[in-house]
Parts: sequence; C-alpha cells; structure tokens
Amino acid sequence: MLQTTNFLLIVIQIIQTDMSLYEPADGLLGTHVTWHDVEMEMQRVLGTNARFGENRKIRDIGDMKGFMSKIAMIQADWYFPPDEDLRSLPDRIAVKMSSELSLYNFSTLVSSKKWDVEKMQSMTSHVKDLHNREVQMYRIISREQPNCPTVHVLALEEFTEFTPLKAYIISEYIPNLHDIGMSDNIPLDDIWAVVDGIAAFSAMGESMSEEEKKTATNGDRYIEDAISCFYGENVSGRGIGAVDESFEFQPPDNMRKNLVDILGVAYEEKVDEAMEVFDFYCKNSEIRSNYSKVPEFLDHNPVLMHSDIWPSNLLFSRSPQNNLEFEALIDFQTASMSSPGLDVACLMVTCLSKTDRRACKGALLDRYYESFVRSLKNPNSIPYTRSQLEDSYDLCFPAAVILMLPFILSFSLRLGDDIPENSIDKSAGLIEDFIFIHKSNLQKFPKFYETRL
Repeated sequence: MLQTTNFLLIVIQIIQTDMSLYEPADGLLGTHVTWHDVEMEMQRVLGTNARFGENRKIRDIGDMKGFMSKIAMIQADWYFPPDEDLRSLPDRIAVKMSSELSLYNFSTLVSSKKWDVEKMQSMTSHVKDLHNREVQMYRIISREQPNCPTVHVLALEEFTEFTPLKAYIISEYIPNLHDIGMSDNIPLDDIWAVVDGIAAFSAMGESMSEEEKKTATNGDRYIEDAISCFYGENVSGRGIGAVDESFEFQPPDNMRKNLVDILGVAYEEKVDEAMEVFDFYCKNSEIRSNYSKVPEFLDHNPVLMHSDIWPSNLLFSRSPQNNLEFEALIDFQTASMSSPGLDVACLMVTCLSKTDRRACKGALLDRYYESFVRSLKNPNSIPYTRSQLEDSYDLCFPAAVILMLPFILSFSLRLGDDIPENSIDKSAGLIEDFIFIHKSNLQKFPKFYETRL
C-alpha cells in the first residue's frame, strides 16, 4: 500500500510539474477544477446518477469579490438515467475554487504594477492553507450552528498531496441577491442583522477547542501579516501568518493619486496628512507587531474574528418593502484569533456612510456586545467587557482603514466619471476619521505606540 501511494505521488508530481495555481488551466473559469469533478461530487452528495445535461451553464459571479478564489454559478439541466426516478435536485449551485488567478488583478489595487511570477509562486502555499482553514471552519459551523446565516454547503474538498491543484467548496446558490458595491453604503436600518450575525459567529469561537483555534484560524497575527503581505516588498511571500523579518515597506504609490482624483485638489492637504499616518503604521515594525498583541494590551482573551468584513462577504437580498435582508456571511479564509474591535471596525469602515458611522458608534458597539453575550453557550464566561470592546474598536480602526481603503478607492474609480456623491463623502470621511482616531489613540494608548524609533 505504501509503495502504491508513493508511486501515485510521483505520478502526480510529474504530471503537474509545469502546472500552478496562478496560471490559467483548462478547467472551470480557468482553474484546475473540471465539469467532471463537480458533477461526480454532486452525484455522490445527492445520491443520484443524474448528469448536468447538455444545456448546463456557468457564470463567473466572483469578479472583484474575492482574490484567493474563482467563484462560479452552475445552472444544471439535469438529465436522469431511465432507471432513476425524477427527484428534486438544486437547479443552481455555487462553486468556490481556490485559485491565484484573481490575485493578478488584486495586486494593482495596492501597487502600480502587478505582482511578478516569483511573488505569485511564493503565495501558493498561503492560498492553499487559507482554503483548508476555511474548509475546517465550515465543518465547525455545521457542528456549532451559530445564530449567523451562512450558505448551505454541499461539498468540501481540501488541498492534499493527492489533490495539490484542485480544491473547492460547493454550496447551494442563493437566488435574487442584491449586490452591494465596495463604494456603496448599507442603510443603518439594515445593518443590525449583520451586527447580530458577526457577533454570533465570534461567540462560536468560545466553543472551539484550542486545536481548532490553531488549525481553523490564522492565529493572532492577521493585521500584522496582512499589512506585510499586501504592502511588503522584500518578504518571504508565505502570506498571512507566515511573513518573515525581511519586510520592507512599499507604499501604495497610487493611493494618494486616487484620493486626490476622487476628492479633488482642494483636499490635497488632508490627503497628505492621511498618507503620513498611513506611513507611520506601515513602516513601523513595532506598531505592526503590536497589532498581534491587542488582547494583551487591553487585558482580555483573544476571540474568534472573521477578519474580512466587507460587502462582498455579506450576502443580501431585497425585501418586498425594498429593505436589505441579510442572507449569509461567507468567506472564512482569514478567520483569526484577535481582538473584538477588528470585525466591528471593518464593518463600519466598509459598509456605513460617514454620517451613520459617526452617529451610531455607541449604539452599534452596544448591539454587538449584547448579541455576543447572548450567543455564548456559557454566558458566565465572557472574554471581554463592553469598555474593552470600545478600546479595541479604536485601536483597530486605523488598521481597518489601511487594509480596506485601497479597495474602496479602486471600486469607486471603476465607476469612471460617474462616482456618486455618497462614495466621495465616504472616502473623505474615512481619511478624516483615520487622522482623528489616530491622534486620539496616541493620547489614549501611549504604551501601544511606544517604539524604539
């Protein structure tokens, strides 16, 4: 058996010597996952011999909605064998295929040029690790059933030594979704269900084992390593959770220009001030390192964070009354063990208008904390206080802006000359609050900012 296994591994390595996750393949949406792979998986899961049919269709539904995968919507034209009774099978499924193809487009959001082949090669193991962590997280969600809507997963395939280039997550497709752009704002009346959901997801972490926290999350270094991964020039390239000490800051050279293009030359002085604050965080290794120690600074236990709260990871539909209805929280690749303010800060940075963010901070933090405590299976063991949540939000807000602002700007610029006023106001408000909260943090948390520089 061992000899057979070794032989198969050698064959796989020979066949795939010239293949990679960052170059187009002949599978679905340019990945290594094929129609046959998905059809066989659906037959196994659904207990059927039915085929997708000649009129099957596929559509890319993940463009600019994720950067570590390609997402397809498959519409089946089920063909049943003569000896099988007709049965109710999903007519549409979503297939998330782990891939580096979208990273080429992503790289232009944080740099004036795309990442080279060496950088893409160095990201491969990272992309695989993130996918396998997400698979584990979905299994934990299935077991714990948190009061947070997620997609109904049909099949999970990890990267293994036998499947080094094809891994996927297949789920039922949610119809009639309403797309929320990165430059858009979610009305305050419609945000509360999201607050409840992400709080319930975080509370689920208190029921996870210590081993699960290690294998299904990126640990406590998400903010530190995300900054290094996205803005580092001379890094090992192993990605979030594995960046070495050779980091050299490469500024987002197009960010200042993008801000001025959106806000106008009258805003240049404020933009320059914001860029100085941006450099302060990104160039200072001790500050980046301190973001892995926020729970320690605030004296609370690390908690489960989604860590990537933005509109594309929040699925909404429209009610008959034209309100947004929260359908699912998705994409758990970058889940981490961090401080609770991270998810709240990312939500408020990416989803709320300047006016709503400033007006509802206290109410939103209250709602999040109440929902978190209510969702705990052991309400007598609360890992942090309401006051610590607010301190965590303040500390994490600058990091959330650093990680999310390039995307907000790029999505706005894709609108060309038709950038709506609310998008312009959103960007202006973020750099204003970025500067204000940073200055406030310097006074409120002096030890966090103590460095040897």
